[in-house]
This record gives sequence, structure tokens and C-alpha cells, in this order.
Amino acid sequence: MIFHQPHNSKSSYNYNAFFYTTEIWDFHFHKNLELIYVVKGKVKCTINNTEYILNAGDYGLCLPYDIHSYLPNSDTLYWVGVFSEDYVRLYAKHIQGKSPLGFTFKCPESTDQLLQSTLISEHTPSIYILKACLYAVCDAFLNEINFTDDAKNKNTNIILIAEYVCENHTKNITLKDISELLGYDYNYVSRYFHSAFNMSFTNFLNIYRLETAIRLLEETDKKITDIALESGFQSVRSFNNTFKRYTGVSPSEWRGNNFTR
Repeated sequence: MIFHQPHNSKSSYNYNAFFYTTEIWDFHFHKNLELIYVVKGKVKCTINNTEYILNAGDYGLCLPYDIHSYLPNSDTLYWVGVFSEDYVRLYAKHIQGKSPLGFTFKCPESTDQLLQSTLISEHTPSIYILKACLYAVCDAFLNEINFTDDAKNKNTNIILIAEYVCENHTKNITLKDISELLGYDYNYVSRYFHSAFNMSFTNFLNIYRLETAIRLLEETDKKITDIALESGFQSVRSFNNTFKRYTGVSPSEWRGNNFTR
């Protein structure tokens, strides 16, 4: 199964970072770049069907829409930071239309010390320090990894489907719309969708709608009826049933029991 992470496909200086131990990340992709650093232990990373082993002290950098997974060994500690291209606009422009011939790299000692003291920590640095760190990482990546001039084929159909749903999930879209977008027969797209995402189109669509609904519950005081319709659900009843099926609570319970603010 391959997951698109819409929360990691946002721009406007989107950044998040966490430490992980034995957590396994199945195949997923997103628009933003992703940096991984292994503090101790070993992590098997699969990037666009190529396997890499990251040992303690190694870095790895995923570019936009790389399909990747992480499988750590026991007693492993690794750090992952996801950031939008806003932070490294010049780098993003420089590599546009190119593909790296590698994933894992080492940072120079001075760069590594900077990252260890500011970026790879429990605290998010200021935007200025963050930009400096991320540009330093990109520079180290460019110095160690060669690029080809042609962008590689990154499962184009999967990306097109995920992007279309991400951009249009608040509308009344169907799998037929997807088949027309791709220019393929409906039955073929239906089989392809189940094979690629291991779920029905309805469930896939509802995941996006629920994420929008939860964000509105967390960040606004809008009525639940309005949130249901704005998120793409056709009725409040459908919204309530779907919300409880996925989260175990109703939208009002989610908001009222301090799941949010």
C-alpha cells in the first residue's frame, strides 16, 4: 500500500520534525522534501524501489514525490524532518528537472556540528537558523550526489491521483473523474487504484475529507454542519457516521473533549 501524506504536501513554510525509535514507515510520498538522520542503530530505506542502508551518522534526503519507506533495526534512534521548498527556493530551482543518483550522504564536520546543535533536537529553531541548516544540508547533498538531467518517472499515475484528490476532495468527485483525468478505461483505473492504494476510492477520499474536517474543528469555531459541507461530505449524517467510524468519537466529542486545542 502507498500513502500520500497531504499534511506534508503543503507549502507556506511547512516544517515538522520528530525522533523515532522502532517506528516503521510504510511506502508513502508527499510534495515536501524529507531529511533523515540516524542517531544510533541502522535504518533500511527504500526510495523509488532502490534500497539503502543508513548507519549511525548517515543522512538521507528525499526529494518531492519520492516514494519511500523506513525499516529500522531494534535499538535504533533516528530523526526525520519534513520541509517545504519555501525554505530552500534556490536549491529547488537548481535541481528542477533533475534526478539524484543516490540518497544517503555524509555532512562535513562543520555542517554536522551545526545540525546537531540546532536542527536535530527537540526544539524547532527560528526560521533564519532553520533556513541556514536546510541550505547547508542541501549543499552537502549536492557535493556528494550526482544528478541526471532527466527527471525520473516517479509512479506518475499514483501522484496524479493523489494530487487530484488532494486539490478536489471538497467537491463531489468520483473514480470516473479519475479515469477521465488519466485517459484510461474506468474498470482498468478501478483495478489499478485498488492495487496501488489497497483501499476503495471512497475510503481514500474520506481520509482527505476527514483531515480537512479535523483541521477546521481544531482551528475554527465553525458549526459542525458547515464543517461537514466544507469538507466535501454530502450530508451531516454521512459526516458523523464516517468521522466516528475512523476516529471512534463524534465530531462534537472530538471538539468537546479537548482533542484539539
